[in-house]
Amino acid sequence: MSSYQHNSPLSHVMVVNGLRAAWIIVVLWYEVYTFDHVLYDCQWPDIYQPDAPNARIARVLVVADPQIVDYRSYPMRNSLMKALGQFIIDLNLRRSWHSTINRVQPHAVVFLGDLMDNGRATMSNSEYDAYAARFFDIFKLRDLSMPTFFLPGNHDLGLGEEVSFSLEARTRYTSHFGPWNHKTTIGNHTVLFIDAVALVEEDVVRADRGYSYDNWPAVAGGSVDFVKRFAAHEHASPVVLFTHIPLARPLDADCGPLRERGTIRQGHGLGYQNTLSNEASQFLLRLLGPSLILSGDDHDYCEYSHPLPFPSASGSTAAREITVKSFSMAMGIRRPGFQLLSLISTVPAIETLTQLPNSPPSLLDTPCFLPDQLGIYLNVYLPFILLSVLSLLAFNIYRTLPGDNKRAQRQPEVSLLPSHSSCRANNDELYRRSVGQSDTEDTDEDPMLPLPVTKPAGPVHSLRGRSSSSPNSWAFYLLGQRRRILLSLPCSMTNRGVHEVGLLRGFFSDVVDVAWPPLLAFCIAAWCTTHV
Repeated sequence: MSSYQHNSPLSHVMVVNGLRAAWIIVVLWYEVYTFDHVLYDCQWPDIYQPDAPNARIARVLVVADPQIVDYRSYPMRNSLMKALGQFIIDLNLRRSWHSTINRVQPHAVVFLGDLMDNGRATMSNSEYDAYAARFFDIFKLRDLSMPTFFLPGNHDLGLGEEVSFSLEARTRYTSHFGPWNHKTTIGNHTVLFIDAVALVEEDVVRADRGYSYDNWPAVAGGSVDFVKRFAAHEHASPVVLFTHIPLARPLDADCGPLRERGTIRQGHGLGYQNTLSNEASQFLLRLLGPSLILSGDDHDYCEYSHPLPFPSASGSTAAREITVKSFSMAMGIRRPGFQLLSLISTVPAIETLTQLPNSPPSLLDTPCFLPDQLGIYLNVYLPFILLSVLSLLAFNIYRTLPGDNKRAQRQPEVSLLPSHSSCRANNDELYRRSVGQSDTEDTDEDPMLPLPVTKPAGPVHSLRGRSSSSPNSWAFYLLGQRRRILLSLPCSMTNRGVHEVGLLRGFFSDVVDVAWPPLLAFCIAAWCTTHV
């Protein structure tokens, strides 16, 4: 604390320490414990199913659009605001991921694209390497053997022809995150990862040339070619389709009660397309017959069922599509989130290793939501800052009142600065006490003049035989006459008591005293999130 508070009343100590304690509690709760508290009710959907001795459950954590930002993300901001924004967003992603992965403990993780906000931008290889390293540092796994699958998004590869999109984006993505189109098997379910960005670009060329998907000569190694080669073979297990861009749906399609606002509508712009075209969507539904579709890109939650032209491998006549919420606080939604997917299969006999899909259900999923970080800043921190500032300001205004003069307190006008006459009286009193002079001592000095400040190192007698010392004046001789110059200083400079410290000085000192403990707690919590 500042020096003036040693003589302060108990109420001042209570105000400062009370605000300190309140701020530390608020910071620790909203920066650390609230993430675990919000995720406490996040449970895998398979826990509500009856126990089966031969059941095998694969649990998959699905994350969409983390879209970590860099200095290009907010071009209108200055360098300081860019750095601050990146720090806050990265810190939120780290806390969200740390709490999520420790809470749900999945068997596999799927990222639905838009891993980096500007992965498609033109940059040097070293800059891209550092950008990707930041992603893996934020979403690091303690169990390095956990299967992790990535899907490219339009912010990773770039959609369309734009000079700001790097020609090396695809090569860089592949070298850091893996192939664009691929498939795997999880829990006896076939899982397909489709490069929706390439599908959109090939779909535009196909439509311009007037081809249907049946007679279109697919680009070798492209998304259409991948789907056709997969569909050429029969697959008995249910198909789970992962695509970054959602499938087309009617304009008035409802997304369900968990969506924050609006719905998903077809549309496109510079480097993005809201949904696949109707033709591309029907092409995927007809050839793949997926039992479940999980998509991203939209940032908000949406649930919609697409009718299938024939029953899927699980016997369903409709394919549910879940558009997963963005994992980032910076994507225009208040509650980021993720999806939990349970893939259930059974082993019919102990002596065989053949697993069959659980019938029904073999696919279970549920959304989970993260804290409203922006709401914490706007609805908790900002009001509490204003409350703290006003409390300290009110206390310091009350403190500067002339409390030892009751009549002065009853005056309608209150001066926040001590008067000149009171300063002189206090200074004269200080001098008389310092030299041992009583109030009634006779002296030839002018009582209206301040006492001299200068004197030799040893005991020297003045004209009247009295030593003098005062911090407020300077005495000298000019033309045989003794002269004295008054140095008018505020009372707070001569009396260090709490009531003599100025309003602004006391207020800012209190602000600093209250602010540093919670700021230290915030930094420690941030460090622990990053390094523990």
